[in-house]
Amino acid sequence: MGLWSAEVRAIDEEDRFEILVCPEDGSGAHSQTMKLVENPNTGLNLIAKEVPHYETAVELLDDGKCDMIAVSGHWWYANHNRNLRADIVLARREPTKVLVCEDKTEYIPKKGIIVVDSELLRRQMLRSRPDLEIILVYDMEDAPTECIERATWLEDKRLDGEIDGYVVKRSVHSALPFRSRRHTLGIQRDNPERFRFVPQPLEGFTLFLTRPDFPVKKFSQVIDAGAALSLRMEMMILDHVDSEMHDRLGLMVEQRKVATVLKEARRAGEDLSLKGIVTDKGVVRHGNTRIDVVMETLNSEGTVTASVEKVFPPEESHSAILNLLHDWNSLLSVMTDTPQEETRGRIKELMDAYVDKMVGHGAMDPDKIGDPMMEL
Repeated sequence: MGLWSAEVRAIDEEDRFEILVCPEDGSGAHSQTMKLVENPNTGLNLIAKEVPHYETAVELLDDGKCDMIAVSGHWWYANHNRNLRADIVLARREPTKVLVCEDKTEYIPKKGIIVVDSELLRRQMLRSRPDLEIILVYDMEDAPTECIERATWLEDKRLDGEIDGYVVKRSVHSALPFRSRRHTLGIQRDNPERFRFVPQPLEGFTLFLTRPDFPVKKFSQVIDAGAALSLRMEMMILDHVDSEMHDRLGLMVEQRKVATVLKEARRAGEDLSLKGIVTDKGVVRHGNTRIDVVMETLNSEGTVTASVEKVFPPEESHSAILNLLHDWNSLLSVMTDTPQEETRGRIKELMDAYVDKMVGHGAMDPDKIGDPMMEL
């Protein structure tokens, strides 16, 4: 009996892991980690310990005084450390944000005031509703810096009628001490007629940083391979996009079932063979999962969008992402270059006639004919 008890203690100690967590910063990494720690079905003895900031956590991990650090995808991208590994990626949380408002985006009263927390979202909201007044929260006087306090401050302004609504991350909304009506700002694949909001890169990821010698296999039950692949690809894409564009870039990489992709494509009337899902004879290519990538940016007024989308099998990830980046750079080059005036006689006549027709229908501003399609 005594020997059995000793063996049990040894096993418990072997599977006991300390995870350092920092206070909730709006990323959702703290709350998702705490849910995992409290889950009795992981087969692991997880202990969460809170530290004031990430710099302290990294020092403790380097010194061997803990096993892991819980961080967000954003933090890891900005603070990549070659001495640490990021092999443990949890299932991705819903990356879209929520609009706290009495009405959906379509039904907000004209000239309504909506407060957002990113330049990308400001432009997307203007694309959806150019008649609204969209304000960046960072431009507001006396706006708190802490995410929960700021959301509470905005809620008070909404209830007082100073603003009509505001946008926050789902993780922030879930942590609020009150519940208000919310509306998801999603990609709307199932409802293409509704306004689309591609999320910012790296949203919804929680990962555990470890030292290189950490026994990652013990966490096979909690590692989400699809999320890990999406994280790597989003980081790769960001590495190849000018950092000055990151705050106005929408990006979503996710692994999805072929059946779901087919259903959405058929509903939208798309050519399935062109999407690389089926052959000309209707036979599904390569397995039952696909990587679906959506990438976009908008001009400052939200009137022009540059977007690329690609669907491909997981085994083609590397080459497909390189092709996507090539298409992206080519598209931006075409849309931001000043158009050259056509000089060849017959083609110039056709172009002039087309431009005159568009101007006559009000589809083209005569003062912007010689301007680029968009300015970033």
